[in-house]
Amino acid sequence: MLRMVAVVGNGDVDPERDATAEAIGAEIAGAGFGLVCGGLGGVMEAACRGAHAVLGPGSGRILALLPGTDRALANPYADIVVPTGLGYARNILVVLSADAVVAIGGGSGTLSEIAHAWQLDRPICAVAGAGGWASELAGKAIDGRRTDCVHRARDAAEVGAWLRATLPPA
Repeated sequence: MLRMVAVVGNGDVDPERDATAEAIGAEIAGAGFGLVCGGLGGVMEAACRGAHAVLGPGSGRILALLPGTDRALANPYADIVVPTGLGYARNILVVLSADAVVAIGGGSGTLSEIAHAWQLDRPICAVAGAGGWASELAGKAIDGRRTDCVHRARDAAEVGAWLRATLPPA
């Protein structure tokens, strides 16, 4: 079974942060994992673009779970688009679809995805230096329910190494 990695983060465009997300998407695909995200712009689109550059069109390994009902709002790099109609409640589906979660930047929506991942015992890696909740939570435990911390990574190579160590081949 294909292992899936969720990439969560800001939906707005930020060239520096999105370049990091694109490199991480390529790293995820290059490591043999599928990618799942909220399917919109910003970090989500950049990560999908990076994975798409490695996998090519129609790989079936890039999943977009949209908050709304309009498929046309999905970024153009997703292979499979699911319009959930659930709004922010779709964040739980993003996490449930993943074997691990990578957070890049992020506001309140990303915070909810990190919290769901923590509660559902999904491994979490946060990119320090990307701002937002990822930078705030990198290297920290969210609460006492787990003995680990949110893993801290500085770049795509560190995320890739963490994924390879964390998710054994299926």
